[in-house]
This record gives sequence, C-alpha cells and structure tokens, in this order.
Amino acid sequence: MAPPLINLFPITKLIAWVSGAYASFVVLLALVFNVGGVAAFGGALRGSSVLSFLLFGLAAAGWRYIWRWIPKLNDWIFPDLNGTWIVEIRWNWGGRSGQKAARAYIKQSLVKTSIELVSDESESETLLVIPHKDLHSSRPGLYYVYRNIGVAGSAKKQAPHLGAAILKLDQELILPIKSRHG
Repeated sequence: MAPPLINLFPITKLIAWVSGAYASFVVLLALVFNVGGVAAFGGALRGSSVLSFLLFGLAAAGWRYIWRWIPKLNDWIFPDLNGTWIVEIRWNWGGRSGQKAARAYIKQSLVKTSIELVSDESESETLLVIPHKDLHSSRPGLYYVYRNIGVAGSAKKQAPHLGAAILKLDQELILPIKSRHG
C-alpha cells in the first residue's frame, strides 16, 4: 500500500500535541470537578473514545474542510489535488521521446491517493502513489507506478505495459477543469 498523504505531516509532533492537550484537559477536569480514581479513569476512557472518533472523521473526510478554512495548508503540507486535470505527458521509451495531452482524474484523502490518466490513445490506472515535497524547493509532486492499456480503435494502439512516472506540480500554472470539492 502507498504511503498516505498523512505521512507528510510531522506525525510524532502531532501525536504529542494531541496527547498532551488531551492529558491536560483530563487533569483540568479532574481538578475542577474534584474527581479521582475510577471515575476519572472512566471519564478519560470515554473522552479518548470520542477523540478517536473525531480523529477518524478528520482522516476520512474532514481534512478537506480544514484545507478550505486554512488554504495555507496547501503550501505548508500538501495541496488538495482532488478533481479533473489537464496534464502534459512527457515520455521517453525505446530511444524515442514525445509529448501527449491527457486528463488526470485524481482522488485524494489523508490515507490514499489514486490517479486515472486518460488520453486519446490509452488509459492508465495507479498501482502505487507516493506524495512528496522536494527537499530544497518544497515543490509538491507525486511518484507513481501505473498500468497502461491502449484504447480500442486508437490509431496508435499501445500494448499493455507497466510504468513509473513523476508528477511535478506547479500550482500557478495548473488549474482544475472540474473541482470535486463537494
């Protein structure tokens, strides 16, 4: 399985912050309401269940709302790429090279990213996607491995093949055709 987008977060710091905030909250409640022993443990257990549910909701779908509320997260962490995109494929294979226009259909969450690429000659599906940020420029991109199948009736029908690609993102030049922002 591909490393999820959440791997780009400083996850150990995030866990430390959430754990520290929750522990402080439980201690504060125990002091304010003068609760101790089993009652405090039961309250902490119920609270951790609610916190787990909220964190699961955030990972499943809530992250996109947070990205809309704090657009700077697109720069700080990674951009929300959900949607349909026009892409330019630059390829090298068998001593030949060229360019091809295509559409990319990207579905992204904190735990999974998939890309379907469709051109007039072929379609590809993602087998593995790894989001990354360049160490020096912080430019976001995707490394991915794909399976490509030629479109029936195409003038240049390709044999099915596996490949690897690097998707480099330029947020100032790439505009979504149709947003899937619910």
